[in-house]
Amino acid sequence: MSDAGLLVVTDILLGAAHADGTSDGTEVMAVRDLLKELHGGKDLPADVEARITGFDPKKFSLDKSAAEFTKTSKLDKRKLLELCCTIRDADEEIDFAEDEYIKNVGKALGMKASEYADLTLDYEMEDVATSLGTKPPKPPPKK
Repeated sequence: MSDAGLLVVTDILLGAAHADGTSDGTEVMAVRDLLKELHGGKDLPADVEARITGFDPKKFSLDKSAAEFTKTSKLDKRKLLELCCTIRDADEEIDFAEDEYIKNVGKALGMKASEYADLTLDYEMEDVATSLGTKPPKPPPKK
């Protein structure tokens, strides 16, 4: 994988690590581990390490990164989503925001929902609310 391709994959995986608005370091460590695998088991280049330590989720643009991914990476779109799921699962907690991030990555890559539906939770908020005896919550804001 080219350095540019590795950087954009780094950004998208870090987006997954920060999708729920919290980070205890577990998911970021999982990002490093996956990137090392993609880099042939070698130490990560300095620019990738700098990207990890300097990542600002507030400045991250999924749409820009997805567009760059399609230009620079030879990694399969489905494989990228599977890697994002690995990051989502790293802290052993699945949050609705993390699941929405996976769906948003798929959409940003131009994939059909049926191509990644097995990777995400299938829930209807009305059903969840009914089971809890409450009104359905408002969906999270788009980032």
